[in-house]
Amino acid sequence: MKWKDIFLEKAVPFSGEERYLNQLWVPVKEETPKRLPRSDPSYFKTIGFKLGAESVDLHNQRKIQDKIRAALKQLTFREEHVIVQFWSPHVVGMHQVLTTKDQPCGFGVTEEHLYLFRKDSEQNLYVVGNIYEDGDISPPTRVFKRGLPEWTSDLTNYSPQQYPQQDLAISYKLHGYLALPVFDSTIGLCVGVIEVLGSKKYMSFAYEVQQIHEALKVSFK
Repeated sequence: MKWKDIFLEKAVPFSGEERYLNQLWVPVKEETPKRLPRSDPSYFKTIGFKLGAESVDLHNQRKIQDKIRAALKQLTFREEHVIVQFWSPHVVGMHQVLTTKDQPCGFGVTEEHLYLFRKDSEQNLYVVGNIYEDGDISPPTRVFKRGLPEWTSDLTNYSPQQYPQQDLAISYKLHGYLALPVFDSTIGLCVGVIEVLGSKKYMSFAYEVQQIHEALKVSFK
C-alpha cells in the first residue's frame, strides 16, 4: 500500500489560539490482526526469539485502540513534521512483545518520509522481559517496563543500541523524541506507549506531555 492509498481524517478544527497549532492526520481505521505471523524474518525485525502462537484479548485491544485513536484526534503540536505512534503489548508464545503494527498513529503532515518511517516501525517487534538489558532495547520498551516517560531533544544523544531506528529517523529529519506510558486506571496497568517524533530539537516537551495527558484523560474516563 502506498501513501496516497491511505485514507486520513482530521478532527474538527480548533478555535481560539489552538487554531494556530497543528492537528494530526489519523488513518481512519487499522485492522486488528487475528494473530501475529509465525516465524517470518521478512515480516518482522524481532529481537531475541522466534515467533510462535500468541494469546491476545482482541476485545480489550480494540477498546484500547479506539480510545487511543480518539485521543490522537484531540492533540495539537507546535510543528507539522511530526509522527505519533502507539506501541501495544502482545503475548507471543512465552514472551510479551511490543508492536505498533495495526495500531493507531497520526501524522502532522502528509509527507512521504513520515509514511516510510511508519512502515519501518511496523516491522519492529520488541521483547519485553527482565532477561534483556535496558541498554539493548528500544525507548518504547524501556518506557513500558518502567512506567516512566523518556525524551531527548536530539536523537543523536542515543546510541544505535539504545534506539535501533536512530539512523533512519535522522535521515528523515526527525530529531526530537518523546515516549509516554499509557495507563488504564480501571485495571491499573500500563497498556502501551505513545511515541512522538518531530523535526524540532525542543529542550522541553512540557506542552506535548500536557496535551497527551489531557487527551488520554478524556478518552479513558
